[in-house]
Amino acid sequence: MNAMMYPAWSHDVKDVLKHHNVDAKEGLVDVEAERRLEEFGPNELKKPEPTSLLAMVLEQFDDTLVKILLLAACISFGLAFFEGEELGVGAFVEPGVILLILILNAIVGVWQEANAESALEALKEMSAETAKVIRGGKMVAGYPAAKLVPGDVIEICAGDRVPADCRLVEMKTAILRAEQAALTGESVAVQKSVDGLTSVHSELQSKDTMLFAGTGIASGNGICVVNSTGMNTEIGKIQEQIEEAAKEDDDTPLKRNLDEFGEALAKIILGVCILVWVININHFLSFKFIKGTWIPDTTTIAFSFGKATFYFKVAVALAVAAIPEGLPAVITTCLALGTRKMAKRNAIVRQLPSVETLGCTSIICSDKTGTLTTNQMSAITLVVLGASTTDVRDLKVTGTSFDPDGGEVVGLKSIDSAVEAVARVCALCNDSRVVVQHDTYKAIGQPTESALLVMTEKIGVSTGQDRIKAARKHDPTGACTEYASGFKKVATLEFDRDRKSMSVLCKPLSEGEEEQNGQDSVRRSPRKASRKAGTSADNMLFVKGAAECILERCSTAMLSDGSIVPIDTKLRSSLSKIIDDKAEHALRLLAMAVKKGEDLGDLATYDGSQSHAGFSLISDPSKYERIESDLTFVGLAGLRDPPRPEVAQAIEGCHSAGIRVMVITGDNKLTAEAVCRDIGIFAPGQDTEDASLTGAEFLAMPDLEKKNLLNTPGGICFSRAEPRHKQEIVRILKDMGEIVAMTGDGVNDAPALKLADIGVAMGIAGTEVAKQASDMVLADDNFATVVAAVEEGRSIYDNMKAFIRYMISSNIGEVVSIFLSAALGLPEGLVPVQLLWVNLVTDGPPATALGFNKADPDIMQKPPRRSNEHFITPWILFRWLVVGLYVGFATVAVFAVWYTHDSFMGIDFSDDGHTVVTFDQLRNWESCESWRGFKAAPFTAGSSTVSFDTPCDYFSKGKIKASTLSLSVLVAIEMFNAANALSEDNSILKVPVWSNPWLLMAMAVSFGLHFVILYVPTFATTFSIVPLSINEWLLVLLFALPVVILDEILKFIGRNFINKQAPPAEMAKDKDV
Repeated sequence: MNAMMYPAWSHDVKDVLKHHNVDAKEGLVDVEAERRLEEFGPNELKKPEPTSLLAMVLEQFDDTLVKILLLAACISFGLAFFEGEELGVGAFVEPGVILLILILNAIVGVWQEANAESALEALKEMSAETAKVIRGGKMVAGYPAAKLVPGDVIEICAGDRVPADCRLVEMKTAILRAEQAALTGESVAVQKSVDGLTSVHSELQSKDTMLFAGTGIASGNGICVVNSTGMNTEIGKIQEQIEEAAKEDDDTPLKRNLDEFGEALAKIILGVCILVWVININHFLSFKFIKGTWIPDTTTIAFSFGKATFYFKVAVALAVAAIPEGLPAVITTCLALGTRKMAKRNAIVRQLPSVETLGCTSIICSDKTGTLTTNQMSAITLVVLGASTTDVRDLKVTGTSFDPDGGEVVGLKSIDSAVEAVARVCALCNDSRVVVQHDTYKAIGQPTESALLVMTEKIGVSTGQDRIKAARKHDPTGACTEYASGFKKVATLEFDRDRKSMSVLCKPLSEGEEEQNGQDSVRRSPRKASRKAGTSADNMLFVKGAAECILERCSTAMLSDGSIVPIDTKLRSSLSKIIDDKAEHALRLLAMAVKKGEDLGDLATYDGSQSHAGFSLISDPSKYERIESDLTFVGLAGLRDPPRPEVAQAIEGCHSAGIRVMVITGDNKLTAEAVCRDIGIFAPGQDTEDASLTGAEFLAMPDLEKKNLLNTPGGICFSRAEPRHKQEIVRILKDMGEIVAMTGDGVNDAPALKLADIGVAMGIAGTEVAKQASDMVLADDNFATVVAAVEEGRSIYDNMKAFIRYMISSNIGEVVSIFLSAALGLPEGLVPVQLLWVNLVTDGPPATALGFNKADPDIMQKPPRRSNEHFITPWILFRWLVVGLYVGFATVAVFAVWYTHDSFMGIDFSDDGHTVVTFDQLRNWESCESWRGFKAAPFTAGSSTVSFDTPCDYFSKGKIKASTLSLSVLVAIEMFNAANALSEDNSILKVPVWSNPWLLMAMAVSFGLHFVILYVPTFATTFSIVPLSINEWLLVLLFALPVVILDEILKFIGRNFINKQAPPAEMAKDKDV
């Protein structure tokens, strides 16, 4: 079998060494190591080929809307060449601005992508740089880990990072534990063994004989043989899964919607352009039919290239009007605003589209350890005896971190002898420490032992507690120091998995000995000093271990007054029941016991010397269980990795919002189920038989059963899940049409984070690999922040719909305006430079300001929108068309009214002296030269007079005021439209304009800019407009204000008939059906 694929965990040491052809004492010789290095390659993770800059740039233009804009810019450039002499540089402004927008968006996209694919580099940081390897019988320290090969024999010890996947072949200490939570999700350090064999296909967590690359050694020392290196390690497999997940990256819901919108827009634009061309074909192409037939007479065909070009320009202007040039920029701005809002709520967004994706999340798949829980082992219960054997006190311990002042022992009124004995055992029978780093309390060593230290700090001391708290930053475990200060450790009976306990033999010190040995770092309390004065100098044994094992070896118990009483059947039964009840809640139960004086036999006076009679007992581990017998029970503690305090409420918020939460963890099933009950994933009393599975059990199910299980209402918990299990779950959910958010903090979460629609990593406890594979990082490691981000994402999507609705309805109005003018044969009311000004400048501030709309109060009471929900629904399209038709009608109508009236609806605008014509004359303005006796008088515009060389110039040069009225009506309507867009269905009376001060400011800016180009002569000339009088502004308002009434009617229909939504629970039922 290939060495890289050899299942060393299922073979004994002898077979493993034989397979790798190596001796554990001698190791490989250099020549053989070099040969294997050539065969298997270096012990490194491969570096994928980077995406070229050109490929990333071209990818930014692979977007339907962008392609349409690019085509419009090219055509505009082509026409600019023909019009260059007539319009000068101004002809190139429109296509130039469009290209500038596309280039800026491409730059942003390339920058994002260049920063998005760094997860693989972070994986390399987890690899050890050096190792201690045995070569030719000699230990070589500092050997480059990259040169390790299968078959190399290495030594590992506490604090080392494992350099490759290795098989443990020899233990140099009684126990060896590895911290592999980042790889497997297990919340506690895993004890390793030499002979704990498992099947070939066993799960990662069951391979007790294996040490995995990138994990750390928590305690112990051992000899290993390298089994696999580089990409064949478990961490290498994760890199491959990340690469595969990156290839499967789907478009975000927003991009799919925008692409769909772009395709529909392209078809509509093409259709309308052709229609305009066909309607006006008689203006540039004429012919007669042969008499009595439908066959054209070729001798009568007349074609005007000039007019054909003019109507081609009209069609292009129509396309420019239909295309929302500013949409990409406004969307980017809105998403950027969203990232700032989320950053204030501790959610750091790495990919802009992720902001919106959160808003339609339908399922959150969450890791447990470090995400839903604190990943800081904490004591949550303390059991000690009271004044009698029938008085068993079960005290609650609060706090969810290693902060000694972050909780208390509830109900502990005083520190009696039993509680003091528990505290002393926890302080002495302990090799861990708690330190302060960057104002955060962290554990050094075993988390369970650190949790006992913290519990002791919460118990405190009888006197001097204030002084201890004041010195926390310098000495986080001052109470433990005080409890341990009167003893000197003589020997340690190390833990082993058979007796499931460990103990320390300690010698009580006199006050003089304490000072001499430098032990009295914290002044003893008077009570403690007086107590010591009456004790003998005999050694004491302090024991802690698995509760059921310790209780079995206890014959007596300590009461609160310090008296020792026998453990009768009733007390043993009572304590056993407490242990069983707490075990059902997945607590890790540790019992504390003591043994002292003559009960220790030869160990009562053991001083550590090899000549002492007690040395034969200490040096023989097989006698430890006999030493740890006839113990005195003093108490027990229940520990667990506690749920974060805010998680339960966040889960409830998810349920209200119609979002399902699934837990996918590498931890054991019982622990995972207990956490799920505590945080509300499982309802109280819920049967979890079908809702709680291991990753292997799920993977073995048929595909149809997998989908049925994932589609079952309520929470689901997957335990013992490996990275491939997490990926498979996420992949199936996405195939089912769900929008999946995956949260996690470990290396094992990275592939699923990459594959999910949005990956969310923990910023504090999360590994760098998980952060780099994610789309969003939680700065506070708070699951509740995910729910807040979902709310923000929904709000952003609503705001995006608002400004898209605003921009598109306005653009439809521009299209209708051009189309109506062409269809009716009227002069061109709006020229391209005016349309560009409206689309890019006048529309820009209000559209951007709509991104500041506040979220609707009931936004988290609505179900998430479905992934296949179309951006353009029939109702939305109808609303766009109705509003757009009115916008187009109003701009054309005011143009026609100025030509055909000198007063309208009580508004007199005859002061300028313009010539009134009939509507029929206006429609046939191109035939002006054939009209007999037609005259057009000059008219005033502000302080200037508009005159004409010929009367027919009245419909070209003289349309300047009518065109100004059309442009002003368009601008005014769009400002009112912006106010309408504050809410999709709520009335403007319920959501008034002043609810968004930014919109008021933006409207003022837009109107201000319009006034600038109207009343500053230089700009007025550039945009072919003139100043308006007060009465002419009244005419503008007359045609603009009705859009508010029209949209109010549409909103009323929408909220009462079209968009009436069922509660999230009912929506879920419908979905299941």
